[in-house]
Amino acid sequence: TVYVVADEFEQMEVLDAFLQANGPFRLHILEQADFPKTLPPDTTAVIEFVHGQLSDAVAATIMEYTLGGGRTLVIHHGLSSGKKRTKGWYKFLGVNLDASPDCPHPYGWLHDVDFQLVNLQPNHYITSNHVVYSATATYRPSDTPSETQSLPALSFANSEVFINHQFTDGREKQVLFGFSFQHPQTGEVIQQDRSGWMKKKGRGWLFYLHPGHTVEDFKTLGYCQIIQNCLDWSPEK
Repeated sequence: TVYVVADEFEQMEVLDAFLQANGPFRLHILEQADFPKTLPPDTTAVIEFVHGQLSDAVAATIMEYTLGGGRTLVIHHGLSSGKKRTKGWYKFLGVNLDASPDCPHPYGWLHDVDFQLVNLQPNHYITSNHVVYSATATYRPSDTPSETQSLPALSFANSEVFINHQFTDGREKQVLFGFSFQHPQTGEVIQQDRSGWMKKKGRGWLFYLHPGHTVEDFKTLGYCQIIQNCLDWSPEK
């Protein structure tokens, strides 16, 4: 069973339908008030998809589960500025979302944006197993200095992007995806290596995927397959 803690449910229901049709996983979708304080031993993974405030109690359960050998996938607004009030959550994820005026690259978000999810690890199981990419992106990794490349991508329309997620854990993360979009006000093309990553956390594993603002995001079959790949990936694959 994959336990999901959420406060928006239609997106997770679309994902659940895909997983049931294409693999062994079934989602058990719960509000925070119903999320167990201790996860059962047969828990396959946890998905955190809370848009609003993530409670300290739920976060503590997820962190304890992951550090003890579990698998946690944070999707889209599961990592957002509101989570700064959740005890230990930013440190656990190894991120900071600084939006203060004196920050050289302040965190922010944009709605109703078309963007591409760009595969930065074409040979990795999570990015490649049964994933059909519908587009190609001309992309220059933000880990400069680097050269512009032609990379496989998935396209998302009228969604939301987060810019300037700041990593606080050095090179602990393995970055899997970047994003590319044209800023609707300035016309600037923004590309950042921040749309998907994974890292070892204690005895467990932690994953983050950026898309997921709209129901339509989860109707992109390649994206749902990427999520399934996160759930069944192992270090041997």
